[in-house]
Amino acid sequence: MRKTLLLVLTILVWIPHVSAQVVAPGGAIPAVAGTVPGLNGTVWRSDVSVLNLSSEQTSVTLYLFPDLTKDPVQFGVQTAGPFDIEGNSQLTLPNVVSSTFGLPGKKGALSIFSNDGAPLALASRTFTYAQTGGGSFGLGVNGVVAGDTAWIPNVELDAFFRTNVGICLPISPPQGQSLGFTVTVFDDDGTQVASRSISFDQAGLIQRNLD
Repeated sequence: MRKTLLLVLTILVWIPHVSAQVVAPGGAIPAVAGTVPGLNGTVWRSDVSVLNLSSEQTSVTLYLFPDLTKDPVQFGVQTAGPFDIEGNSQLTLPNVVSSTFGLPGKKGALSIFSNDGAPLALASRTFTYAQTGGGSFGLGVNGVVAGDTAWIPNVELDAFFRTNVGICLPISPPQGQSLGFTVTVFDDDGTQVASRSISFDQAGLIQRNLD
């Protein structure tokens, strides 16, 4: 029997709507990788596309936030751009962490904003090429609507699938203070099976798997 789980994030700070595809003047992709080695000889990278939904030219600025689970944290918040995008056109940034920010082997979270308020649609794909050739294996990285509480349905942890949960805090809390998140996991019947707190003392990404 397949066991499907439901995840809820109880968030003690307001974060704007984020998603792997969102129509807004900006948004966030909560996990991006730049040629990061994985298990079984895999190497993971993230390609990011930014679509300008305005008929007029716009420019965008990118902000890369570090993975805070690394000790020590491997880099500070990085900025790239501005990048011009013609009206109704798309900017594609292959292997964005390595190529755009010059940080191969690193991972983090990405925020993208239009500098004049133009609406954008954002998309990302994190993948590795098949070792035998002829294709690749990858995943879309989805954000969530994050107010006081955000829900992620259909997460799974078994012999065939796993789910990682990434939280990106784009603004550091006041000095000497921290901001807290509670991650709670429920099974199909609505029974709570796990809960954990995650605390931020600086802007960045914290990613955990369901283990």
